[in-house]
Amino acid sequence: MLYAILKIYVRFIIPVFCYSIRITQLKLLKQKGPLLIASNHPNSFLDAVFLDILFGEPIWSLARGDVFRKKWARPILHSLRIFPVYRNREGAENLSENYKTFDACIEIFKQNGVVTIFSEGLCVKEWHLRSLLKGTARLAFKAWEEGIPLKILPVGINYSSFERFGKQVDVNVGNVFSSEFFNLQETDGARNSAFNKKLEAELKQLVYEIAPQ
Repeated sequence: MLYAILKIYVRFIIPVFCYSIRITQLKLLKQKGPLLIASNHPNSFLDAVFLDILFGEPIWSLARGDVFRKKWARPILHSLRIFPVYRNREGAENLSENYKTFDACIEIFKQNGVVTIFSEGLCVKEWHLRSLLKGTARLAFKAWEEGIPLKILPVGINYSSFERFGKQVDVNVGNVFSSEFFNLQETDGARNSAFNKKLEAELKQLVYEIAPQ
């Protein structure tokens, strides 16, 4: 309920903060699940907000685990369809929690749901793509191993400014790909590398294509 209400509210007020939102391949925003949206991450929570309000389907998002440290915040974040992902910097003892998050994502995919993952694994206010972590690949192959017909949708986001009030936002939607591009019988390392190579090539084109001059 909270998620649905906020989604309507944010759609109403977002023009106050952004004077222009340009979107390529608008028809792909109506994609149905099971779908994994793989995006770059240049502007903190705004990236997830834009993807949430632009896509027709309800979206679950993955966020860094430290925002879940306060117990009172956990039920609120979950009601907003946000799952935690932990990195070494948030404590190696928390890394096992990622298995629970991935299992929850698999259940969402089984119900033809949509999940957003920020494949760089961190947010830095830059107009270019950074190296991808392995989380996107691991989640995708876990779904495919369970027979889920998961589709991957690369999305590049850029902003005319990171600080100025009133900005132009570009959302460049790429082409969907699936398991047919990969050999699922390869070792984890080989197939994760192949996945990241393809996703990085897609995202680089999307991100650099819309980068401010």
